[in-house]
Amino acid sequence: MRLKLFFTPHMCIMASLLCSKQLFGGVFCKIQSYKVQPRVLIVALLAMMAYEGIANVQKERSIVGEFSNLPQEELLTWIKANTKEDAVFAGAMPTMASVKLSTLRPIVNHPHYEDAGLRARTKIVYSMYSRKPAKEVKRELLKLGINYYILEDSWCLKRTKPGCSMPEIWDVEDPSNAGKTSVCEVLSKNSWPYFRTIFDNRVFKVLEVSRITV
Repeated sequence: MRLKLFFTPHMCIMASLLCSKQLFGGVFCKIQSYKVQPRVLIVALLAMMAYEGIANVQKERSIVGEFSNLPQEELLTWIKANTKEDAVFAGAMPTMASVKLSTLRPIVNHPHYEDAGLRARTKIVYSMYSRKPAKEVKRELLKLGINYYILEDSWCLKRTKPGCSMPEIWDVEDPSNAGKTSVCEVLSKNSWPYFRTIFDNRVFKVLEVSRITV
């Protein structure tokens, strides 16, 4: 979708070149030899394209549906009702976008990952799915000023194919801890003493980052 939007202006510019006599003068002369005005041909071409385009737009507008994500709605409602407006959140980038949009709480990472500094922060946030010691993960999260971490079991356990789960990816990045139990798996069972589970549904867990030194 990004590429479509990026290339739309280019497509419009290229389409406008169809009327350029400098580029297509020879073609226009050949068309005129058949007693056909080039403008008529261009209008006919655009009309054919518009016919298909209108049909596609009507097809898309005929689709009626409703997006529903009850676990996320429960999470966002809880955040708005039970956390301070300046409480800082971290978690998976797609979820953080929803948290920022719906609750206006500060977040430390979001899907605009083209920024190098943001990628570095996101790597620290995603260390929750590594096999590092929980104490080390907590220490790095505190440096970012995080109050709450939204943990998703699917990110911890999901495995589309061998070697593609988050803990396995971290094994490549952090081979010294390879083979250990992942932090997210440990905290899903018992988050104490480094974190405290204060919200839990079938998809999301909100972990409060403990300020107590252990």
